[in-house]
Amino acid sequence: MMLLQAPLTLSTLVVAIDPGKVLNWVWVSDGDGLLTEPASSPVSRAEIEKLEHAVNGHAARGRVVIAIEATGSLHRAWATELERLHPGSVRLFAPSET
Repeated sequence: MMLLQAPLTLSTLVVAIDPGKVLNWVWVSDGDGLLTEPASSPVSRAEIEKLEHAVNGHAARGRVVIAIEATGSLHRAWATELERLHPGSVRLFAPSET
């Protein structure tokens, strides 16, 4: 997981995740705005697979950046799995940065 050090291009797919104990809020957008409605997703492997399917459906257009709020340990499971699926794409942000 790396810091974001360069501006994002308009073709970049951005997945923003606000983790919670039971549900994670997920937004998928690009330079033109939201691609899907914000959704609350249960914290489960099935939901990661569902998110992965949505990302793959939009990712052909360009780079993927996955932004996750680093809240205690709530973010770890999804951050680890998404980093495995998209090496170098996951960025962690402190709650004060989101």
